[in-house]
Amino acid sequence: MKYKLLLETYKADTIANAMYAREMEYFHYEFDAINFEYLINNAPLGADTKDIQERLAITRTQMEAVDNTYKALVAQITDQAEHEAAVIRTAKKRQEDEIRSDK
Repeated sequence: MKYKLLLETYKADTIANAMYAREMEYFHYEFDAINFEYLINNAPLGADTKDIQERLAITRTQMEAVDNTYKALVAQITDQAEHEAAVIRTAKKRQEDEIRSDK
């Protein structure tokens, strides 16, 4: 399909936003994984240990899936300069949206 209504920057902005979301998602999984590892290594042994180990394994699996999705997004970048401009545009828009939501 030849797009007539979408701006030329739409795909780059969409990729930049999706990459930002995956970075945020990965950050939170990693944050949880660090906490689970701490609990496994420092909490008294008990019934919760197995549950925490399972949660850590699930979290690591999710981290891998997020990382693979991120790599797929990176593979769609065809113009590095346009991608860098999209990162700046989308960061500015997020900041403006945050300011508006604080009012």
